[in-house]
Amino acid sequence: MDLHEKSSTIDYYNNNADLYYRSTIGADLCEARRRFTAYLPDKSTIIDMGCGSGRDVLAFQNMGFDVIGIDASEELAKLAKKSLGIPVIKAEMSTWVSDKPFDGIWCCASLMHLSESECKRFFFNLEYNLKQGGALYISVKSGIETGLDDAGRYMRNFQKEDIQELSDMAEGLRIVELWYTEDSLSRKDFKWLNVIIVKG
Repeated sequence: MDLHEKSSTIDYYNNNADLYYRSTIGADLCEARRRFTAYLPDKSTIIDMGCGSGRDVLAFQNMGFDVIGIDASEELAKLAKKSLGIPVIKAEMSTWVSDKPFDGIWCCASLMHLSESECKRFFFNLEYNLKQGGALYISVKSGIETGLDDAGRYMRNFQKEDIQELSDMAEGLRIVELWYTEDSLSRKDFKWLNVIIVKG
């Protein structure tokens, strides 16, 4: 991914924040959230990296967790804050480092916007961002072409081997669940690859 592809992706979400919010706010991720939170103690801290509409931040808050979101799109971050009243940091998930690690990291439909080098940096930063014993959830598209989609967003195709290779890079990461799901918005040309990784 070059700088043009990166800026084109963020521009899409800035220019289409309202549309993206309306089209994704109602997506049903209850089962994925249930499987992820089964690895977390009550009242855990969670960060939603690439939080988009803020849908999952709010859902986790309603489940009793201490949650914040992060998103590279300034307009989506503003909209999520205004519409849902949730805390959102405007930052890029591949380079952001916390001064205090989280119990859980939720990474739903966002890692696929990162280049290979950015994905590696994201996993390297789990040393700082994820607690020992903590859990990471990832969902990515499987069965697409890598590159810019029709909307101008960079998308990277993932197979389970790609996630395994990334998790093997960082010390102490272990894949505990991996499953495929159909698209909750009824798109048929790909499947979602869902992965839960535990640290330590």
